[in-house]
Amino acid sequence: MCCTIYNMPAKEILEAIRELEAAGWRVQIASGRAHAYARAYCPGGPEGCPPLTIYGTPRVPENEAAKMLRALARCEHASQGRS
Repeated sequence: MCCTIYNMPAKEILEAIRELEAAGWRVQIASGRAHAYARAYCPGGPEGCPPLTIYGTPRVPENEAAKMLRALARCEHASQGRS
């Protein structure tokens, strides 16, 4: 892997990734050969929500972070302990 989750250029995306992880989602960093930075998987497994593609260099990082938080809000399988 060429990248780590902590060198994400946009702080909004990094904060959203941390919220996903705190809610039980699994975040897997991509291979670096595509536009996608990572994929996030619902804690519900195969019966859970569809995987979420996270782009590392979106045109508007705030919109990418908002997309991730909307997916988290819709998820029925995420931990209820999030704020």
